[in-house]
Amino acid sequence: MVLGTFLLVGGFIFVQQMREALAEQDYQTQRAQVLTAQARATDLGLETAEYTDLQRQELTTSAQTAPAASAPFNEARIAFFNRLASDESQIKEQLQSRTDKLLSQTHDAAQVDIDKLTTNLQKAKQVGVDDQLLIDYAGLPSKAQIELANAATVRGYRSLSTELKAPLSKLALLIADQETTNQLISQYAAQAAAQDHGDVALARTNAAASLSAVRGDLQTARTFQMDVSIVETHVQKLSSQLSGAAVLTDLEQLNGALMVQDKVLQDAMNQNLPPKAITISLKEQVLRAYDHGKQVFWTYVTTGRPGLETDPGTFKVYTKNSPWTMHSPWPKGSPYWYPDSKVQMVMWFNGGDGIHDASWRSVYGPGTNLPHYDPTGEDVGTHGCVNVPYHNMVWLWNWTPMSTPVVVY
Repeated sequence: MVLGTFLLVGGFIFVQQMREALAEQDYQTQRAQVLTAQARATDLGLETAEYTDLQRQELTTSAQTAPAASAPFNEARIAFFNRLASDESQIKEQLQSRTDKLLSQTHDAAQVDIDKLTTNLQKAKQVGVDDQLLIDYAGLPSKAQIELANAATVRGYRSLSTELKAPLSKLALLIADQETTNQLISQYAAQAAAQDHGDVALARTNAAASLSAVRGDLQTARTFQMDVSIVETHVQKLSSQLSGAAVLTDLEQLNGALMVQDKVLQDAMNQNLPPKAITISLKEQVLRAYDHGKQVFWTYVTTGRPGLETDPGTFKVYTKNSPWTMHSPWPKGSPYWYPDSKVQMVMWFNGGDGIHDASWRSVYGPGTNLPHYDPTGEDVGTHGCVNVPYHNMVWLWNWTPMSTPVVVY
C-alpha cells in the first residue's frame, strides 16, 4: 500500500511537471511566432507607429514573472503560462492581420496613383497644357507600372506612391491652371470691378486681400506636402506687379488673376488631398480638420509635455475605441506614472498616441503643453497624446473615418 501510494504521488508529480513544461513550451513557441511576425512586419517596411502598440503589449506580456511553486502545487504556474501563451497568440494574430491588410492597401493605393497619372496625362493634353511642361512625364506611367510589378513589400509600394506624389500634384496643378485660366481671368476681373466701384484705394485693398487668401491656401497645401511651385511662381509674379500697380484697371486685372490662382490651387487640393485629413500644430496647439483641403473645423488642443512631446510626422488613424481606459505604461513611482483614466473616445494614430477627450483638463491651447495654470485640472502637457475638449471631440469622432491622415508639425 505504501509503495502504491508512493507511486501514485510520484506519478501525479510527474504529470504536473509535464503539464507545466508543456505550458511553458507553448508560451515560448507563441512568443517566438510573435517575434517572427514582428520581424516580418519590419522586413515588409511597416512604419514603427503602425505596430508599436502590439510590440509594447508583447514586452509587457513577456516581462511578467511566473509565480514560485513546484509540482504538485504548480497549478498557478501552469495557468500563468497558458494565459501568456493565449496573450501572445492574440498579439500574433493581430499583427499578422494588420500586416497583411497594409500590404494589400499600399499595393492598391500605388495602382490607383498609376491609373490617376495615366488619366491626368491624357486630360492635360486635351485641355491644352503646353507640351514643354509635359516632357518630364514621357514614359512615366509605364515605368511606374513595372516598378509596381517588381515591388513586393509595404515599403516598396509606399516608395512608389511617394515617387508619384510630386508628379501627380504638379500635373494636377498644370491641368487646373490651364482649365481655370482658360475661363476665369476676365470673369474675376469683372467681379473685382463691380466690387471697387472705381475706387483705386478699395481696388488695392481687395487685391491685397486676394493675395492674402491665396497665400493662406498655399500654406495649407505645403502642410500636406503638395508641389505648389507653379502657383507659387504665378503668385510671386503677381505680388511683385501688385506692389507697383497704380491704375484702377491694372489693380482689377491683378485681383482677378490672384483669385484665379486661388481657384486653381483649391481645385488641385480638392483632387489631390485626402477627402478628410487632420493637422495638429504643436506651436499653435491647434487641431484642424480638412475636407479636400478646405478647413471645416478647428479646436484648441493640448499635446505632449517636455520629455514626452507628441511626435511630428505624417500618420493616420489606425483604430478607434469608445470608451477606453488609459493605463500607464510606466510603473508606479515613475514621474510619468498616472492612474487608470477613462476617456469616452480615442482615435489612435501613432502607436500609443491618440486623439481623445480628457475630463481631467479644463484649459487647452497655446502653452498648455508646458506647465501652466489650470484652475480645475491638469496643469502640464500630456504623455504624448492629443487632448481635445469633450464637445469638440464628439464632433471629431463622428467626422473622422478610419485611415484618416494625421499631420503633426
